[in-house]
Amino acid sequence: MLLEILIVAILPTPITIQTSILQNERVVDAQVQLQPSIYNPHTTIIYANNNASSALLRLNTYLTNTNAAIDQISANTIVNKVVSEWTESEEIFVNKYQMGFGIFNNLTSTNLLLTFEVYFSTINYHTMATSLNVATTNLFQFYANSSLKSIVTTNQPLLTNEKLLVGQDLFFEMIYCFDTLPLSLFNFINSILAAIFIGILSSNVIRERLTHSKDLQLLTRLSKFTYWFSTAIYDFALCLILCSILTIIVKISAVYRVDSGAEVEIYVSNQHIGYFFLIFLLYSLTSL
Repeated sequence: MLLEILIVAILPTPITIQTSILQNERVVDAQVQLQPSIYNPHTTIIYANNNASSALLRLNTYLTNTNAAIDQISANTIVNKVVSEWTESEEIFVNKYQMGFGIFNNLTSTNLLLTFEVYFSTINYHTMATSLNVATTNLFQFYANSSLKSIVTTNQPLLTNEKLLVGQDLFFEMIYCFDTLPLSLFNFINSILAAIFIGILSSNVIRERLTHSKDLQLLTRLSKFTYWFSTAIYDFALCLILCSILTIIVKISAVYRVDSGAEVEIYVSNQHIGYFFLIFLLYSLTSL
C-alpha cells in the first residue's frame, strides 16, 4: 500500500517525461569518425603468420597512433584468448577487448596476397564498422605500398524527413532509439507492484509448509474439503480487503492529484477504477 501511495504521489506526468526526453535534440549533420581511439582505453589483439610482414608493421603503427594497447600473440588463438579472459570479470567483458586482427601472408606464392581476419565485440556500438575500417585501411596501405594511404569511415545519420515534426509525432520520433519504452509508465510500475503483491499473498502457503498447520488440522479429524474451503475463503477475503484499499488509494489520488495530465487521472471514472480493481483482484487470485 505504501508503494502504491509513492507511485501515485511522485510519478511524473507523461508530459514531464516527454519534455525530459526531448531536451536531447537531434543535431543536424552530427557525425563521428569510426577510429579505434573511440574505445580507449582498450586492448587490441593481433596475430600474424609472418612477423616480418610490412602489413604487420603498418598495423602496429596505425594502432599505436590511436593510443590503443596492443597484445600481439604468437599463435592464431585470438578467440580462445578473449573468451578465456571474458569470464574473469565484467570489466574485461565490456571494456578491454573491442577488436582483434589476424594477418596472413601467402608464404608459398610469389604474388602479393594478404588476408585479414577481423574480430569485433558485439557489446559496444560501431565495433564492426570500426574494425572493418582498420582492415580496409591496412589492405589499402599494403597494396599501395604506402603508409600515407587511409580510408576514413564516418557515421552520420541521414535525415530523410524534411517535414518539421511537432507534438506527439516528434515525441515518437525521439524515442525510436530506445529498445523498450513502456507506453504507460504508471501501468508498467503497477504491474511490478502486482507481482510483489502475488509474492506477499503466497506467504500463507509458505507459512503452512513451515508450520505444518494443515497436518495439525487434519489430525483433529477436520475434513480436507473444510480445510481448503475455509483457507480459500480467508485468502479471498484478504485479497478483497487489500485490493479495495489499493483501489481507494488510486481513486483518491485520481480525484485530488494536483498535477494536471497525470496518468492516474484516468481512474476518475468509475468504469476505469472498476477495471483497476478487477485486474488486481485477478492478480491476487493467482496466489490462491
